[in-house]
Amino acid sequence: MGTLAGFHFPQMDQGSYPMSVLLSKPCDFCGHSYAEPHLRLKDLRLNLPGTWNLVKCEKCGLLMLDPQPTWEELAAHYPKEYHAYLGKVSGLAAFLRRYGFKQRVKSILRRVYIPNGRLLDVGCATGDFLQAFHELTGWDVDGVEIVPEAAAAARAKGLKVVSSLEDSKMIQSSFDVITLWDVLEHMPDPSEKLQLCNELLKPEGILVIKCPDPEGKEASMFRQSWIGYEAPQHLYGFPKKVLLKKLTDMGLEITATRQTGSDYASFFVSLGHWLIRSGWNALGRFIINAAHKPFVRLIAGILVRPLRWVGVRSSSTYYCKKKRNEESQ
Repeated sequence: MGTLAGFHFPQMDQGSYPMSVLLSKPCDFCGHSYAEPHLRLKDLRLNLPGTWNLVKCEKCGLLMLDPQPTWEELAAHYPKEYHAYLGKVSGLAAFLRRYGFKQRVKSILRRVYIPNGRLLDVGCATGDFLQAFHELTGWDVDGVEIVPEAAAAARAKGLKVVSSLEDSKMIQSSFDVITLWDVLEHMPDPSEKLQLCNELLKPEGILVIKCPDPEGKEASMFRQSWIGYEAPQHLYGFPKKVLLKKLTDMGLEITATRQTGSDYASFFVSLGHWLIRSGWNALGRFIINAAHKPFVRLIAGILVRPLRWVGVRSSSTYYCKKKRNEESQ
């Protein structure tokens, strides 16, 4: 076995994957067995010990942690405080979240032309988006949430929430809209989950996916310090062209793609981690701590706007329409 920057790969004949790593399991998107070393990542959010190999599939370009951590290994990286939405929030933070939810609702209603429908939110957390969508549209709403405390909080609001997409209550072709807001990258089997979502959509239904974009300028600027990688909680990275190809191969029609910031402070949190990595520990930690305060996040949203105008963004949102059976045949 040879090594490359901490990665292990088999010795191979010249000309056949000379810089490859043999994946511990085939690529989730295309089934290929070899990948290129991409980055070594640390836990930026909690600063827990450990490093993870981010590799890039040689065939389709999907990014993934390899080897994939088990849930037992991941558990320490998902402490109760990780789920910040379970705690109380200030009035300003609640206002900002509510505003963000309204913008999401508007973006969906611009693409769906029915007065009454049914929406499924995968990774619904405590159900705040579901609640906002129902209040603004009158639609029936359902959620999927694997974190028991979050699911219980959503159910306490009167929402219908199950623990998995495979739940027997889910009926094929029963939803007009399915949303995955910053959740696909956490899933150990994203290809399977996308296929399940496709099956649950009605013909001409809309699938909405928001996730960090490793091809974006923000990722290129900060590399290992980019908060969008968020190892090891994020098991996968979906470059825009890779995810678009996967969705179109599934028979979905891409109706719109929007570049977005992951939140009001993503640029400054990544900047803080970059400063720490560069030796400016005190300044970096000050920026990170400040960026998580609601008022500073509001100011950060204003300050970062010129960067967004020139294309320095961290996430992309994809709007896809399921074709009617006769169109996809």
